[in-house]
Parts: sequence; structure tokens; C-alpha cells
Amino acid sequence: MNDPLYFHRPDYAAKLVNSLKDGIMHAFTLFAPRRMGKTKFLLNDIAPAAEEAGFNVFYFSFMDDNRDNLTQRFQAALYHFAQNINKISSAKTFISSVSKIDILGVGIERDTETKAIPPISDIISAIAAVGRPSLLLLDEVQELARIKGTEGIIRALRTGLDINQNQVKTIFTGSSTHDLKAMFNNSRAPFFHFAHALDFPLLSRAFTDFLADIYHERTGNAADKNAFYEIFEKLNHTPMYMRAIVQDMIVNPDLSLHTAAVERLEQLNSQDGQIKEWQQMRPLEQIILADIAQNNNVSPYSNQRRKEYALMLGVTNISSSSVQSALKRMERHNWISRDMSGSLQINSPLLQIWIMAQDKR
Repeated sequence: MNDPLYFHRPDYAAKLVNSLKDGIMHAFTLFAPRRMGKTKFLLNDIAPAAEEAGFNVFYFSFMDDNRDNLTQRFQAALYHFAQNINKISSAKTFISSVSKIDILGVGIERDTETKAIPPISDIISAIAAVGRPSLLLLDEVQELARIKGTEGIIRALRTGLDINQNQVKTIFTGSSTHDLKAMFNNSRAPFFHFAHALDFPLLSRAFTDFLADIYHERTGNAADKNAFYEIFEKLNHTPMYMRAIVQDMIVNPDLSLHTAAVERLEQLNSQDGQIKEWQQMRPLEQIILADIAQNNNVSPYSNQRRKEYALMLGVTNISSSSVQSALKRMERHNWISRDMSGSLQINSPLLQIWIMAQDKR
């Protein structure tokens, strides 16, 4: 289904796909906080580009509220993909996202029993045996690290991908560097240094200019492109929220950009419960989080910062170990993460927006 508000990034998609096709790389990990457009990029840009380049494409998201049998469902979906591409010679995209998957008009119930399904490594070898190369898009893969008892399937996945990396390429995405590191950066982890890590690039002003043009075309109203981009910056370059605001303005052309932004953010804040998250944090964590919200290049360990934190808390001093404990706890709760350069960032763009709004009151 066509999405008129989706902003395509064909050049970036082609760069990644060509690097995989040419054998320069066999796997990438794209990192960004949630709601930054990774999933839509995989489905709307990477998958078509990969098909055009001659890949069979498989997509699976590990971000599922129902974690029961998640690994079995992944294994079953991968098995169905292997069966499908062995029967069909042309390039095919297989997207596992619903309980009943329709392939060329034939309904296949998602199999949750793995008794008759081969091991993951064998399935990947079967995928590699097909003449056409395959690309696996594994979305929010860090969720595997959060489920108990997944060590075996993670190792089998690594083994299968390692052995067959000439024919089976992979793009992982993740929103938590804490859990991604548990899979990719720990020397004892199965995926240690397996994939080349990249920060998913932020959308530029071209995105808001595109939305402004769509708004003008649909409503006939003038669109202030500078104002559109300023709002986008205040939203921490989060495409999901900017799209929602423009949707509201198209549905109700009498809404101004400012009013639409305020109303939509109020709605999102009430839905996502930022206050509840904030209340779960300890005082030092709240102070550090507010500091990161204003500047993700901040160094909470510095003497200057620790003195400022101590002054805010009304105590004599804050030790480096106290800061370290606070950061570790916030990472465990997925309130913060680090980009690939190590800079701290708030994992929820909406939480960051909410914190910054409180600071301005």
C-alpha cells in the first residue's frame, strides 16, 4: 500500500545493499532509538532495493509484546522462507509480521511448533543453497538478548550466517546499545564483531520540505518550510511524530503548525506515560537524564558535572562510582543508551522532548 507521507532514502539504501552485494560487507547493524524510522526504511527502501539487486528478502521483527515462543516463531518463519524460495525461482520478499502469512495467494499459518523444523544453522544453509543470494532483515534484534534461554539459538544463528556469509547477508537493527553490546561487542558473545555497526542517520531538512510540499498539495495552504524544520528539530528529528502532526493538519486544514504540534505531543505524552517513567527514576538519575536531554555529548563523570549534580541534590559531593551506578541502572531500564561513538542519548525521543519541555517551564 502506497504511503504518501513516507520519505524514501534510495541513495542510502543502495549504498548498503551494494556493499552487501559486492561482498565488501556481509552484515550491518543499524542503531537508532525507537520511532526513528528503522523499520519503515527496511521495508520501504532496503527490501525493494535488495530485490532489484537480485536478493531474496526475509524480514522478521523481534519487537513483539507477546514473547511467548518468539524464537520458535522466528525459526518457523525462517523455515517457511527457505521452503518458499526453493519453490520459486524469482526474487521474493517474505515479511513475517502477522499470524497468517499470505504467499502468492496461499495462506500459511505461522508454525509455532519446531518439532519438524530443522535447526537454524541448517535452515540458513538451505537458504544459501538456492542460486539467488538472500538478505535477512532482522529488526530490533537486541530483544533476543533479553529473553532467557536464547543463547543456543543465537549461537546457531551466528554459525549459520558465518558459514554462509557469501550467499546470505544480514542487516540487523537495534534500539538499545546496552543489549546490542551483549550480542555484538562482548568478546564472549556469539555475534562478537560479526556485523559492521552504523548509526542510522537522522533525516535532514529534505524530509520536512517534502512534508511541507505534500501539505501544500493536499490543502492548498501555504507551508512555512523553515517552521516545519524548526518543529522537527524540537522533536529530536523523530519522523513518526512529525508525520503525525502533518497528518493532523491535512485532515483539519484549519489547524496551525504550532497548534497541531502542541496537541499531538500532549496526546502522545498522555499515551506513553512519561511522568510514570520519570517517577521511577532516582534523583541523581533524573538530574543526569535532564543533562543528557540538553546535550548528549555531556560527560557526567567530569568533576564539574559531579559538582553541579551535588549542588542540585544538596549534598557535599557525588562520586564517580555513584554516577556509574546511575548510568548502569538507566541502561538496564532502557532509559538511556549510547550511539556507536559512545555518546549518551535518551532511548525514547518522546521522553527527551517531555524532559526538555519541563526544563522550559
